[in-house]
Amino acid sequence: MRKLLVVTSLSILASACGGADTSNPVAACNSFASAVCSKATSCNYPGVTSACQTNLENLFGCAQAACPSGQSFDSGAASSCISAINGLSCTDAGNAVADGTLPSSCNNVCH
Repeated sequence: MRKLLVVTSLSILASACGGADTSNPVAACNSFASAVCSKATSCNYPGVTSACQTNLENLFGCAQAACPSGQSFDSGAASSCISAINGLSCTDAGNAVADGTLPSSCNNVCH
């Protein structure tokens, strides 16, 4: 019982601190969409609405997210990718959007 309480407390703490669920490709995709929208909102980018996350999840096809055949999903790399998005300055985030690049850690989620 004590172990369950500790695990539950850690999960709540991770969520409160912006922890992202990267346990599988669908969850990681949803967390990626959330991170992008949070960054856009915190940087006051024009046109960001409350539907941002849902719109991105639909655009990215998160409900069906999977690695290409023959590749494996790396939860740690997905976490690093989302941390990198969260750590971008507003200028760097804006430049990434403008030139269509992601932090390099995002390139290793499927390998």
